[in-house]
Amino acid sequence: MFSIKDVKTQVVALALAGTVALSSVLGSGVALANSPNLAPNPSFETVGSDFGWVMDAKGTDALLGTATKGQFAGDHAVWVYASEPANQGWPGFTTEEIIPVDSNKEYTFSASYTTHYGGLPWMDMALFDAGGKHVGSVSTGTSSAQESDNTWHEQTYNFKPELLKKYFGDIAGVKLGLKLSLNYGFAGIEEGTFTAVIYDDVKFEAVAANEPDSDPDLEPDLVVTSISMGCCWYGSDPEKALFNTNGIPVFSIQKQWKAETRSIITFNVKNVGTADVTGPIKAATVKVTKDGVEYKYPKKFTVNESPSLSPGQEVRHEWWPSGWKPGLYTLQVMVDHSGQIDELDEGNNLSEVIEFEIVP
Repeated sequence: MFSIKDVKTQVVALALAGTVALSSVLGSGVALANSPNLAPNPSFETVGSDFGWVMDAKGTDALLGTATKGQFAGDHAVWVYASEPANQGWPGFTTEEIIPVDSNKEYTFSASYTTHYGGLPWMDMALFDAGGKHVGSVSTGTSSAQESDNTWHEQTYNFKPELLKKYFGDIAGVKLGLKLSLNYGFAGIEEGTFTAVIYDDVKFEAVAANEPDSDPDLEPDLVVTSISMGCCWYGSDPEKALFNTNGIPVFSIQKQWKAETRSIITFNVKNVGTADVTGPIKAATVKVTKDGVEYKYPKKFTVNESPSLSPGQEVRHEWWPSGWKPGLYTLQVMVDHSGQIDELDEGNNLSEVIEFEIVP
């Protein structure tokens, strides 16, 4: 059985002894162009200069390395072990080279993983244009439903460059990321807890686009039917919202500390299509401004607790902008912002604009 404690002790001891550096798995590997699997060194069997992945603790207390026990495939796997975030992103491994993609194709990014101490897997892709400029990122996000430890699972992200074009422009390449999410509050994990995730058997492959259905009208269609602000948590009531002299809803930072006086934003998502949604429904804030200037503080959500939303069904989600500074804000919520769900209409996912003020 693989033991994080054993691996941590072994790697740290060797590093202190000077026989191996914690960064010894770094290399200058490139993706194998002649392989249908575009992920470099997908089972981490090459551990020298051609490793093909870069590890980055992102300013956290993370330890990262390769394991030779308990792997899923071959003789090696990679692991990430950490407890404290540093507001620089999640620690983990990223492909060193940009992997070229064809914007007219669809891809799947998948990996096998196992967790220890309730670790939260996070897989992402950094997106690049033809000039090598980073234009954005997409991810699987953090799941609030924790998988069983010491058991291998698989996580997959369906990547459709054409659907993302309206947000990021033409996407010519990606870097794959295998990370450990430290978003403990979202999953109910106590702060400061050490958790770990181990990855193996990575795949990044072009797949055949979905063939037209015999009945092309059988598709779900998600819309944000309403967005409003009210008070209080688990009891949203727009009539109780505090307004400024211009009639704009107000969040009081001081009142956010208590659930009975906390203001919240509520939005509803409805399936107006003709088929079920059979997986998680994601959403995110977009077009956020603060005092009339673009405010880059995206918030992402998993909207549905149930894995299914049938035609005509509607689900409500509530949140509050924790950590935002005083000012006048506008934003919209976009459902299925990363284009994971094939819909009848891909252009109707935006909510109306909501405006609010945050005061001390």
